[in-house]
Amino acid sequence: MSYKAYNDYELLYLFKEKHNQKALEILIKKYEKFIYKKVISFFPRKRDIEDYFQEGLLCLYRAINSFNDKYNKTFMRYFEVILDRHLINLYHKNKREDEKTLMLINEATVNEQIAYEEPKEETKIDVKLGSKLEELIYLYYYIEGKSVNYLSKKLKLSKKQVYNGIYRVKRKLSEQLKEEDKNLLIKK
Repeated sequence: MSYKAYNDYELLYLFKEKHNQKALEILIKKYEKFIYKKVISFFPRKRDIEDYFQEGLLCLYRAINSFNDKYNKTFMRYFEVILDRHLINLYHKNKREDEKTLMLINEATVNEQIAYEEPKEETKIDVKLGSKLEELIYLYYYIEGKSVNYLSKKLKLSKKQVYNGIYRVKRKLSEQLKEEDKNLLIKK
């Protein structure tokens, strides 16, 4: 019995109105190769094909139940649109899940590396700043990590004055670090 001899509209009518299971079987048989072709074009890995073929059958069943011929579209095109959209969504969903998995693996690797790092010897730098204001900016901004807005309110200064103070402290710290590096090189 050739399933190609049947018209889609007749089969849809028989299944939807008469609840004829044979009509559903013929529709499934008729569109199996089409589903496989679409699935293989989206998911070339052999291990995925059967799962996505089942998804394609679900799309076919959804298309059979929701098809309405009054919109002047063929069932084949209607089903193709539903199947394509579903496979595209699955592809992007799998891609996002793969990216999340890779991110978790990378994060675990980085955390593992950080967890096993040998403790570094801390060098204490005796910070020599010129004024009490610079010492407060150093404490709040560099040590405690407070914002410029916080410093501006706390020290009752304009933001420009705070930025200027941060710049002066940064310049003095970098000069002191360079001096410390020179001293370490001379000692060696």
